[in-house]
Amino acid sequence: MRFEHSHHEETHGRVGKILGELFDAPHLDEDNAHFYVGYGSTVLEISVEPYGPEEITVEVTAYCVQGLDLSEDLLLGLLELNHTLPVGAFSLVGKDLFFSQSIFGRSIDRKNLLGTIAAVADVSDEYDDRIVEKYGGQTALDRIRDTGGRRKRSAVTN
Repeated sequence: MRFEHSHHEETHGRVGKILGELFDAPHLDEDNAHFYVGYGSTVLEISVEPYGPEEITVEVTAYCVQGLDLSEDLLLGLLELNHTLPVGAFSLVGKDLFFSQSIFGRSIDRKNLLGTIAAVADVSDEYDDRIVEKYGGQTALDRIRDTGGRRKRSAVTN
């Protein structure tokens, strides 16, 4: 893992420690230094990234729905939903839908990280089944059951 500066390395270590306290088996991907945890019916990716020379962001991303049938109705609905949600936002990469929220991380503590994780997981869990029912695709949990592992965003090409 390559860190941009000492704040980046310190925050990454603190996030890893907190995740180890909160979850039985958080996974650290050595290739990208992101953490992965299961929470309810979703898979969460937690990344720790530098934001300028002094600050860090911690982004919690839920793998919400994969393999969506994209339609104008869906896209407009997601934009409207993003406008009304108090935290986080939906995003699309190819035909995969994610929900994420970023927070500043240099002074992150257990309460803030857990609150962000819970918020992202709750919103994803609230909408994933409804979206699949109306627009197709699979929830992250169903995809894992079908494939035996997670599908990385970087592998999405369409």
